[in-house]
Amino acid sequence: MSPRRKIPTKAELIQLQKIYRTDEKIGEYLGGVPAYLVAYWRRKKNVPRHSVPKFSEKEIRDLWERFGDDDKCGLELSISKAAFYNWRRRYGIKEKPAFLKLEQLELNFPGIKLTRQVETLYGKQTSCQKILARVAGEEKVEVGQVVKVEPDLIVTTGTSGLTIQKFKQRGVEYVWNPNKIVISLAGCVFDEPRGDRAAYKSIREFSRRQGIKNFYDVREGFANQIVVEKAHVLPGQLAFGSESHATGFGCLNATALAVDLDQVVSVWADGKTELSVPPTIRIEINGRRSRGVYTKDVVLSMLRQLSAEDAAGKAIEFAGSVVSHMNISERYTLTNVAMDMGARAALAPFDSITRRYLTGRTNTDYLPVVSDKDAVYDEMYQVNIDQLTPQIFCPGKVNGVKAVAELEGLPAHQIILGTCTNGRLDDLRIAAEILKGKQVHADCRLVIFPASRAVFLEALKKGLIRVLVEAGAIIMHPGCNTCFGGNADIFAVGSRTLATADGGFLKGGLALQTETYLCSPATAAASAINAAITDPTRYVK
Repeated sequence: MSPRRKIPTKAELIQLQKIYRTDEKIGEYLGGVPAYLVAYWRRKKNVPRHSVPKFSEKEIRDLWERFGDDDKCGLELSISKAAFYNWRRRYGIKEKPAFLKLEQLELNFPGIKLTRQVETLYGKQTSCQKILARVAGEEKVEVGQVVKVEPDLIVTTGTSGLTIQKFKQRGVEYVWNPNKIVISLAGCVFDEPRGDRAAYKSIREFSRRQGIKNFYDVREGFANQIVVEKAHVLPGQLAFGSESHATGFGCLNATALAVDLDQVVSVWADGKTELSVPPTIRIEINGRRSRGVYTKDVVLSMLRQLSAEDAAGKAIEFAGSVVSHMNISERYTLTNVAMDMGARAALAPFDSITRRYLTGRTNTDYLPVVSDKDAVYDEMYQVNIDQLTPQIFCPGKVNGVKAVAELEGLPAHQIILGTCTNGRLDDLRIAAEILKGKQVHADCRLVIFPASRAVFLEALKKGLIRVLVEAGAIIMHPGCNTCFGGNADIFAVGSRTLATADGGFLKGGLALQTETYLCSPATAAASAINAAITDPTRYVK
């Protein structure tokens, strides 16, 4: 029999609250005590919920007197313009500063080179242009300009084996910077049957010899998810990826570009490669999400509204109230699927959500970027989701996105939930909440791919995997092999498949002559119950 847990005294609770603030953190410190139990102890001892403001009045007032601008002040605190405005109103700071301080002056006197601290923030540059200018060593860059850049990170997945072969052909002994290279075996594809046996061994040996510490074997899951989990890419940085949906790294306010094999080899050998500065389009997403509508539905709605030509070869900058309320997992879905819109890169804003996500994941300093107020965009779009319903992408059409309700009842034979696009903890939780106490229909299969081992372990810890297995789901290894045509045995020729994956999955599914639809985790889970496409609205609490 385990000893009874000692309840903290009132003084101990107050002291713990000063240090850890929230009931969840206090519970973790006390050895896994549930948050509701800590809250119960507080109420019994008359200890109010923590409400000490994060930023003091003096801190807010000092910043306001320095800059006199909500945008600049918010950037100093790593919060949004609206958040700083709310803090200012809380303390009754409404008037503009009576006197200008140095940070508010944007004067460029002849013969004086401005320092980084006082240079103008208004140079008509977008976030993408600022990042590319920094890595190219330029003060500013223009759209269409060809620059030679050194990325902060380069990630190789499916083509790692071929990349190593071409790298060795260049006659270079060692890679330019092993600390800036990420190699993952998950998703690797080979020309010969079972060619992975020899190639995996070669990739492992190469990584060990080169001292590449960020090497992830098959068990770890897909690299794109791992890079975000472990904060290998940070706000304001430039990342390259050998896989087309590397744009997902933009969820952390970074510019991430998919590059071809020759460019990957060039960076491995020399550290630099040339690229053209893409134009940027800005998409503001506003409104309120209805019940049963998730980020994947928002993305599919945008695919329907924007043609492939609208975003082809451009960087997308996301903004708006909907994006500001998304967590990093949702922003990853947003920026990851941007590649299916033809975008070359996609960036989410940096705010307190990003800062909190990175806290504890990295000790490296980073410099987030915001676009200038007078930044020049190729196009600007406003998307309102007030009336949006769950969406589904239909096969065989360029912009074949419809409301799920339009296809209600269409039989589904297999459902793939997960992969790097929608295989994170949030997605598994959505599915588990819908499937709890229910069963997957006998006429279809629900196959789940957690995005990474960390996601899988966390889902096990929280009991989500148990709920899914009890409902009849098949849990596969972490990763994204279906997008690369792997795990072909789960498909049946002529069958109908629903998947929460990105557009890369369609290539594998269509190659196997299956009728493949893309949808949200909620739609996938609801459809699994009925073995038919189902609007998840009535299953969502």
